[in-house]
Amino acid sequence: AVARMTGFRLHFSPMFKVIPVTVLAFVFILIGGRFSVFAEDSKVLDDMVLIKAGTFQRGCNRFGPKHGAPEQKVHLDSYWIDKYEVTNKKFEEIFPEHNLRRSIFSDCDDCAVSKVSWYEAADYCHIIGKSLPSEAQWERAAGNGNGCDFHWGDGFDLMNPPARGGLKLQDKAFPVGSFSPNKNGLYDTAGNVWEWVSDWFSIRFYYADTMHNPRGPVNGVMKVRRGGSWSDSVKAMASGYRDWSYPQSRGFTDIGFRCSINMKPGDK
Repeated sequence: AVARMTGFRLHFSPMFKVIPVTVLAFVFILIGGRFSVFAEDSKVLDDMVLIKAGTFQRGCNRFGPKHGAPEQKVHLDSYWIDKYEVTNKKFEEIFPEHNLRRSIFSDCDDCAVSKVSWYEAADYCHIIGKSLPSEAQWERAAGNGNGCDFHWGDGFDLMNPPARGGLKLQDKAFPVGSFSPNKNGLYDTAGNVWEWVSDWFSIRFYYADTMHNPRGPVNGVMKVRRGGSWSDSVKAMASGYRDWSYPQSRGFTDIGFRCSINMKPGDK
């Protein structure tokens, strides 16, 4: 049998209609290379947090229609989400060439990966058996129930900061997990680096009724990023604040990501 790769699809010539399972398995392991170990990794849920199904209010009206309004009820099924932002070290286990273009503002092994496009972030999550979280999933896991607040509540002490943010290009990122987690056990959902989410950006994708598992518009120009960063304003770290960027660009030194896993409806 002749096999060829097109993207991630494996095609066999029709000269053989039956291929022994052992041979097929060997071929997948042989050509899968660095990907096969991640697909079969039983520890895929390590360093992830389970967010139980429920309804919450997302957004913040005072940020305006581009950055947070309108506030809206959203119901989500249960899902898992990474405790930490993906690091340079983990990303480069899949895409080792990234080591040559690490950002000088987030350059340690345990620093959040940056200088990755939205498509590269989505590919990484897919390869390891996960996906980028939706904007709603990200906010539910990141916040404290009030999108106008930071996850620790109101206020930000610049002399004793609870997160890596508000520096406006005056410093750099820290290793992930350097600050206390939020109430859900997630680290760096405020500051450090912005995080890509799966949704296209739109100011019109909102309805009066409660939304169930929203995934955003079906197409668009910009992708949403959440959480603020070391290089941005304090306001951007509020859990209900959103911004957006071109998904094709890999030049951003302050945008990273974390991954999630959706559960089937009814799963606990």
